[in-house]
Amino acid sequence: MKIGFRGVYTLDELFQALYEERQNLAELGITHVRGASLYYTPVDEYGDEVVPRHRGGDPVMGWNSKGPYRSAADEYKL
Repeated sequence: MKIGFRGVYTLDELFQALYEERQNLAELGITHVRGASLYYTPVDEYGDEVVPRHRGGDPVMGWNSKGPYRSAADEYKL
């Protein structure tokens, strides 16, 4: 499945839009997902593309996340 967002958003606006799409997924009966990719184009407040860089100057192209934090209580079903 694919959900597209068009326009220029602040990070807070993007996360709010993602949160709102959660309701649409729930209405479709979707309760779990396996793997998800978030593709975005970093821009400044005017919509001009910017390139995030590591301290050494190399561009940051992305990373893999381990997902949300799970507490020990959740992990051990306490």
